[in-house]
Amino acid sequence: MVLAKIQVSFTFLALLFTNGVIGIDAPIPGYDVVTIPWSLSPSPGAPAEIFEGTVEEVLSSVLEKNPNFYQDFGISDHEVTNTTPKRDESGLIEKRDTVNCNPNPNWHSAYLNGIQQGISYLRGVPGQPQRGPGPGSCGRVSCSYQCAIWWCNDNTFTKVLPSFNSIADGAQLIVNQCTTKDPIDNLYEFVRGQDFHSDGWNVIVRLDSC
Repeated sequence: MVLAKIQVSFTFLALLFTNGVIGIDAPIPGYDVVTIPWSLSPSPGAPAEIFEGTVEEVLSSVLEKNPNFYQDFGISDHEVTNTTPKRDESGLIEKRDTVNCNPNPNWHSAYLNGIQQGISYLRGVPGQPQRGPGPGSCGRVSCSYQCAIWWCNDNTFTKVLPSFNSIADGAQLIVNQCTTKDPIDNLYEFVRGQDFHSDGWNVIVRLDSC
């Protein structure tokens, strides 16, 4: 299997080696937090291994096993730019999603740039994410600079998505519809929200501890 290219920035890459988890609380009261497993080959031709954590933590673990991971798979380093949700076999995801920009008054907004970087990482990770069974089973798939992306399964069975790109699409929909500017300094943009998919799973974007 050919590994898709992972978009990374030099500034974000440095965080991989210092990004620890301060303590994970469920993004929604009453929900459970479950660590997400990732199946990834650390070097070309090597068998896939199971890693756990956020995409940033997983890539940090992979780099410990193979410091030449990026070079081996031809992954380029460049700044993240805005992306738009992609088509999948069922058509445009906007037709199947409902976005709420203020689902919980206790949530705080995350920096837009940090969320976009998390989206960029998720778009390049191979494999199929699994979550559940629910309802109320959540896993944090990305967290850096206190900017978190969560994936939750509300089905009563284990949910398997076609790729991590599906989660990235949900986060991007939140970015597209819920981004706001700082009222004092328009140079800063923030985002928070929840994207509910018709298949019984949802994506959360918010400020978090990481």
